Amino acid sequence: METAIKRAQPFLAMLRSLVLAVLLTLCVSAGEPKMPKGFFVPDSSLSPDKRFGVTVALRAEHGENAEPKNRLIELKTGRVLAVIKAETAWDHANHQEVMPSRWSKDGALLLWEVDGKWFHDAFVLIKIEDGKVKWQTDILKAAQQEILARTKKASPKKYAAAKKDNEGSGSAYPEGFSVDVDAVGGVETPLRVRVVLSSNPKQIEGVPSLYSHMDAIVDSEGRFVVKDFGLGHVPLRSL
Repeated sequence: METAIKRAQPFLAMLRSLVLAVLLTLCVSAGEPKMPKGFFVPDSSLSPDKRFGVTVALRAEHGENAEPKNRLIELKTGRVLAVIKAETAWDHANHQEVMPSRWSKDGALLLWEVDGKWFHDAFVLIKIEDGKVKWQTDILKAAQQEILARTKKASPKKYAAAKKDNEGSGSAYPEGFSVDVDAVGGVETPLRVRVVLSSNPKQIEGVPSLYSHMDAIVDSEGRFVVKDFGLGHVPLRSL
């Protein structure tokens, strides 16, 4: 019996080492983020408790015609809470920068921002409740729609002239206008939003010029509500 035990000792030692290696691998992998292939999560997008983050596409791992979306995920499990409904942010893109995400202190609100060449490419407020997304509001899209409609109504002739002069400006310029958006104060609801519209952002002489500005909020249910509007050139940061 004693001889059999001695003979079995090398095998038992090897088995013990194998079990320890497996357990160590499991422990390490359990602590690593579950990252979808072709994406990474910037540290600047992490929630205060490091539980959630936003995926950014790696350009080298996607085809030219691919249209991957940014997603809010739970890092430990890789669970997708929501696809962010806005223009896609890449790891490297001309005139595009993923801004540090603005979170509320309790991690219940995320303000996702992607900066473009002249103004935002994406500006989205997301509400998280019980580990799920309750709603998300595309502030940039809502702000564009509201300020364009109000500016057109307030000054139809100048609006038409500026729109015609700016034809072909590209999808970043709705109706040919630039629309800049920013949040005022902390990330909370109601979230205060300021918006500036310009038909001539470079203020070139001889070009049809029309400017307007607007104050709005995003309320606790994710609704975009306009509070004030006016014509005139007012820099966004001075409002």
